[in-house]
Amino acid sequence: MSMNVLSKSALALALCGALYGQAQAEGTLTIGLEADPIGFNASKARLFNQTTSNVALAVMEGLFAYDREGDIVPRLGLELTESEDRMSATVTLRQGVAFHDGTPFNADAVVAHYDWITSPGSGINTAMIDPIDYVEKVDDYTVRFVLNQPWVALKSALAIDHMFNFIGSPTAVKEDPEGFHRHPVGTGPFTFQEWKSGERLVVTRNEDYWDGELPNVDEVVFRVLPDNDTRNQSLRAGEVDMTPVPTPAQVVAAREDDSIAVHGYESSGALSWNFHNRKAPFDDPAVRRAVIQSVNQDALIKVFYQGTTVPTTGFFNADSPWRCEDLDWPSYNPDQVSKVLEEKGNIQFEHISTNTPAGRRLGGIFQHFFKEAGFDTKLELLDQGQNIRAGLFGNYQMNIWRFVDFGGDPDLNLTSYLTSTVTRHDVEAYKPMLEQARAETDTQKRKELYCDISRKFAEDAIFMMPVQSTYYVLASPKVKDVAPLRNNLVQLRDIRLEQ
Repeated sequence: MSMNVLSKSALALALCGALYGQAQAEGTLTIGLEADPIGFNASKARLFNQTTSNVALAVMEGLFAYDREGDIVPRLGLELTESEDRMSATVTLRQGVAFHDGTPFNADAVVAHYDWITSPGSGINTAMIDPIDYVEKVDDYTVRFVLNQPWVALKSALAIDHMFNFIGSPTAVKEDPEGFHRHPVGTGPFTFQEWKSGERLVVTRNEDYWDGELPNVDEVVFRVLPDNDTRNQSLRAGEVDMTPVPTPAQVVAAREDDSIAVHGYESSGALSWNFHNRKAPFDDPAVRRAVIQSVNQDALIKVFYQGTTVPTTGFFNADSPWRCEDLDWPSYNPDQVSKVLEEKGNIQFEHISTNTPAGRRLGGIFQHFFKEAGFDTKLELLDQGQNIRAGLFGNYQMNIWRFVDFGGDPDLNLTSYLTSTVTRHDVEAYKPMLEQARAETDTQKRKELYCDISRKFAEDAIFMMPVQSTYYVLASPKVKDVAPLRNNLVQLRDIRLEQ
């Protein structure tokens, strides 16, 4: 056969591949991360920070997911069918899928995953999925979620990008849990290759991915660059293609720069601080509320955020159908703060911020607010890992946190935070209200119940959330098909590089 015939045959095959949607992945996508991941064994990590979830989402998947329009779509699960009494639901599973280590994905893998995640000894806060009593195998490709109460948010809960939905290989988790912590094994569009702590992580295209048209890039390199300025300079120099969590000043500058694309997402999340509700002075709700009222939200948005976000006026953003309009939401009120200080006397506390340039500046701004109001305060700076440990183990009076917008049904966010032990508040006071709301099928009645919960939260002032989170990613213009940044995460399965 002649070379000319071979060339024509190769061209024909290439054209066929294009016509039938065969994946033509190209290039390496480099992303700057603000911190190392915590590790990928959920039981060992106990929670996933943003950097951990960004990597985990590339390697592991859940049963369902939210698409760009906010609709729930199939992933490893194909269909969810509720029983007539709404006390269980069956999920049919995708067939012909294997984990990266060759372990078959089937009903046994799903049951093993949720048994592990929800076991009493897992150490994981599973309040969001507490209505799940257990998961059982119906047949090789069908599972049943058995509930302890009717739960309208089940499918939404199974669709969010959260650690309890990242299904790992049961073989890897069981046989080498320590190894899995450093080397996750999933069914996702990318397979994990290496992790050099403090330096980089690498994932490569899963050639056997069940959705053969994806992913669109050959490799993703996550570079650990804790300093915001370094990440921004690396983006401008072409050393990284995307940088999550830019500073507000960088967002403002990028909007005027055609060489950088700005991807934003207005969420119902918020910058927040946890109060330790069992430690003085924050065992007193009047003190907690006064501290919240000492923060000048407009000044904070002008000085630190440079107009890139808005004040919170409730749990949900202005576009949310769950928003409550009649809340007495605590906000800046120096006169009320003065009254509390006059009544209580000297109020001392220590507040924690992260030891990053942005964290140090933010901590300094809040220190100014507190001092100006008359509180006797001290600022402590911790790295992100130390701050998370402080929150988990209660080694703080007040520490910086993120009220993350998980998206989907409001039950998920509110249950996650209001039944969390991190703030050491009276969890039992909220559980009956949350259980009633999560079982209610009438949407208007559910909204009224969530407004009741919001009013109680505003009165109790469990933690402080002064400004709404607007998530941003800066990227090279060649980075295309960036999905909405729900949960402040980058959906790598869809991204392509314009060559």
